[in-house]
Amino acid sequence: MSFPRVVLRAGRSCSAMPTRAFSVKSVARNAAEPTYKAPALGVNKTFDEALKVIAEDKAKRLADIKSMEAKLAQLVKAAPSAAKDTEIAALKEKIFKQEAFAEINEPEIQWQFKNGKVDMSKAVFRYMKGKQFQRETLPVIQQRTTQMFVTPDLLPAFTPSVNVQLDFGAGSIPAETKLADGYFETGSYLLPGKTINEPKVNVTSFHDEQRYYTVALVDPDMPDVENETYKQQLHWLITNVPLSATQTEVAKENADVVLSYLPPHPPKGTKYHRYTLLLAEQPNGGQDKIQMDASQISRETTLGDLCSHFKLNVKGLTFFRQVWDKDVSRIFKDVLQQDEPVYGNQPKVDELLDETGQKKKKFIHM
Repeated sequence: MSFPRVVLRAGRSCSAMPTRAFSVKSVARNAAEPTYKAPALGVNKTFDEALKVIAEDKAKRLADIKSMEAKLAQLVKAAPSAAKDTEIAALKEKIFKQEAFAEINEPEIQWQFKNGKVDMSKAVFRYMKGKQFQRETLPVIQQRTTQMFVTPDLLPAFTPSVNVQLDFGAGSIPAETKLADGYFETGSYLLPGKTINEPKVNVTSFHDEQRYYTVALVDPDMPDVENETYKQQLHWLITNVPLSATQTEVAKENADVVLSYLPPHPPKGTKYHRYTLLLAEQPNGGQDKIQMDASQISRETTLGDLCSHFKLNVKGLTFFRQVWDKDVSRIFKDVLQQDEPVYGNQPKVDELLDETGQKKKKFIHM
């Protein structure tokens, strides 16, 4: 069901505008911290009438919310049944939408959203941010993951419901792929020298309750020489990460680090690697913690095995690409303390050469 949005514009003549002197300091402060100033009443009759319509609509919706909350309380107390959980979830969704629609047409709410003053504890802002994510961000994520075969190479196709972003620090993102919010565009190329240290992980979710997630950084493009194919490598694995609409940063001190961060290091001779960070909801709708035995998890454990064994449900992802450069050699030497492998195609066999590498004789003595 769709709801019309009332767009308000209040006119004011120049003669009605108050005049006062501004100091340089006050102008700078006002420019840095804009605040909402409600248009004066009695100037535009259409505007005044629209405000009345909005107020009446809000009052009706708030009354509906009280009625639904009473019904929800009774439903929670009811005896367990197969349909109970479904009914509770549906009723909570209705309450959430009514809370959002009760405020969405208010001029101040629209101004706050436009100016980035978003309080995600409020249903109206969670609803608006969710719609913005679906409209602007989600199509890009799906296009990139499909175009670059993250799905189905790493996991089956799915529709992300949370926005995952990585911050490797100042100077880590090329200007041409840097978004307005300061993060990189999904699928961007990043330099290996800029991703040596673990990133900050920011998650925009749209549920108000706390849920537990697992974070995994996976490279699906490591060479598997023995089987002449590719294999996955786990670069980072954190479980029991608490997140909500207002709790957006992955904080290791509040979670369990199963595998520490391994810097991306695409080996020489390989094509680009798709370093993919996935956010998976834990069992029971994210309400359950899980216990991963670090001794049973290795860098070669696959994402599919993790999700299957621990009942994980991937809700969001982002990825960046890398190719070998000379910083990778430094990572192998100084960070990994390993000999650097070099990959390439098998040399072609020249049938005109013998086992010593000499040209075969055309004739032999019988």
